[in-house]
Amino acid sequence: AGEKGTVKDPQEGTDRHPQRGGVMAEELSTWQEVYHCWSVYIRPYGDGYSRESTPFGRIDYLLNNFTVLWREHASTVSLSDENDGRLTVSISDAVSELETVKFTIQTKTALPSFSQHQMSVIRCHEEFIWLHDMLSENPEYAGYIIPPAPPKPDFEEARDKLTRVTAAENTMTEEEYKKLRKELESDYLALFKKTVAMHEIYLLRIAAHNKLREDSNFRVFLEYAKDLKVRSKNKKEIIGGFFKSMTKNVDEALLSGQKDKDEFFIERRTFLEDYHLRIKETTKKSESLSASTNGLSFDYMQVAGCLALLSTRDPSLQRFMAQSAITFESLQKLQKRTSTDEDLKLTDLFKYYQRETQAAKSLLYRRGRALADKEIAEGKLEQAQKKFKDIPTAEAYVEDCKIRFESISDMAKTELDTFKNRRLETYRKHLVDMSELQIRHSQSIISELTKGLELLKDF
Repeated sequence: AGEKGTVKDPQEGTDRHPQRGGVMAEELSTWQEVYHCWSVYIRPYGDGYSRESTPFGRIDYLLNNFTVLWREHASTVSLSDENDGRLTVSISDAVSELETVKFTIQTKTALPSFSQHQMSVIRCHEEFIWLHDMLSENPEYAGYIIPPAPPKPDFEEARDKLTRVTAAENTMTEEEYKKLRKELESDYLALFKKTVAMHEIYLLRIAAHNKLREDSNFRVFLEYAKDLKVRSKNKKEIIGGFFKSMTKNVDEALLSGQKDKDEFFIERRTFLEDYHLRIKETTKKSESLSASTNGLSFDYMQVAGCLALLSTRDPSLQRFMAQSAITFESLQKLQKRTSTDEDLKLTDLFKYYQRETQAAKSLLYRRGRALADKEIAEGKLEQAQKKFKDIPTAEAYVEDCKIRFESISDMAKTELDTFKNRRLETYRKHLVDMSELQIRHSQSIISELTKGLELLKDF
């Protein structure tokens, strides 16, 4: 079993306030189940947060200011290359505030390029995007698959649920209120932990790459203790980025008819184009599967509520209905865990490799662009030779383009082979894990139903 971690109160700056209680996260036996097996207990925060005074004080506190400390944390979504141990990076703390999430990043390294062996810094999502932009725009990395940037934290849906529940508070019973509050807390925590995992995976991918981990911007990201002062893009930059993306798409379309003599890249380009379309469709179906499973969990909760209500209306069936309601509540929890696992082991995996495949396609685009530049340079050299003008300059330019193209090609072959091996190993691991979890959940559901039926026989 893992260690227990206390949760700090961001407003107090201490581990636990004596009057307001605290939060405990308990890691159970295996990291495979960490997303759905963490039991989170949020104790009442005193009279100031009672139902009578501020009904949703606890949830509001949870949504707007939440800190989790993970000790000896390991990501459950293992999507990175194997690290040689010379640079280890982990996210030990994460604080969710109203507008952003701040991550505490712990680093241990034996690389001589770093000034310290152990470091701890606090970074926000915008700084992750800054690092990704720096790596993507560096021409030295044109032959590498740049790890896809982590998705932006989005807790808007959780806040919308809170708003809807708050508006309907007067129409709910005490029992309904408690169930909905617990459901909100569970959904938010699952989303929060998923957000942290995606940002950690991004850092792990860079740390496992022999070249990218030596990048000066990555060292600054891990070493510089103060705020990097990275701001969000303004409207002008967003519009500029949009037109830049449009230009790239047009250029990519023009290069699609390019004649490539290398069979390796012809085969990989064909595969990635087809694979990207297939994984997009698979992601949609996986999301639909998770939504259906989660919908069944909601149905169980509704049935449990109706049975509990019926137990108060008919004294002759009170015990029978109450016990049935308890059984359906247990089934709801198990079904919720099943939905969470499907979301983690399948949907998140597909979403990640949808972004990773796009990064691989971007690598092939850069190589295609380098090939086109070489062909253009060779054409200019022919014109210069016909005119007997600027021949040395044209020859030097052709040589530069040739060296760049060959360099990108050599690096790209290694990167694409590594990408293939990593993808196959990750899918194998996650599908095996998912199968084991499905068997385990099915056994739990059967056990719960059997137990419920045995208890009902007494009535």
